[in-house]
Amino acid sequence: MIPFFPRWIWSWAVFLPLVAGSVNAAALLSLHHGGVTHLTGISTEGAIGLGSGDVALLVHAIGVIALFTVSCAFSAWLARGPRWIPSLSAGALLLAVAALLVVASSVLASTPWLGVMICAAAMGLQNGTTSLVTGAVLRTSHLTGMFTDLGIALGQRVWRGPVDRRRVAVCFTVVASFVCGATGGTLLYLRWHAFALIASAVVSAGVGILTLALARRHATPVAQGGA
Repeated sequence: MIPFFPRWIWSWAVFLPLVAGSVNAAALLSLHHGGVTHLTGISTEGAIGLGSGDVALLVHAIGVIALFTVSCAFSAWLARGPRWIPSLSAGALLLAVAALLVVASSVLASTPWLGVMICAAAMGLQNGTTSLVTGAVLRTSHLTGMFTDLGIALGQRVWRGPVDRRRVAVCFTVVASFVCGATGGTLLYLRWHAFALIASAVVSAGVGILTLALARRHATPVAQGGA
């Protein structure tokens, strides 16, 4: 069962998968393969490159996996604190995601592989941050776990077992947001090309600013009580 969590988490569940979906769509459209948010597919891509002797495909997969993983490690190093509590470090990391997406938008058209690598780093930061703060309840960059949980809930419903309604609501929210983000990101990419990432950066920055504001509000009573 998912524990009760504060309402502000819903802002992450709605808007951050939106960002991930749109960024992944841009990465897929720019290179016509791969992506940056689901490392199962990227690992398979690397294995295909290894088995077929496609060095470029293998190097691409290794680069995406490495940058995503290192960025997750960086988020773990910086985003320290209790679960379910908005923190200044989490807000700063989401602003860093926005900054990376702006940089990626400036190079994606001329150097697609580099732009995709920067997108991978951004998504690693985002997913690492949300996983740390929520105890891995909320993962915003991929949907395999969400569909698994929905399937389990469906099976439990069929045999009239207990269903975690909060988990189902989170899964539906993340899935719908990711799909909407990927759809909207595709439409923006087809019109604006690499600059479509700017819209994703704006959303990420907005969530980061909201998180910073919530962190300051959460810290104020503690500071006053200590005074």
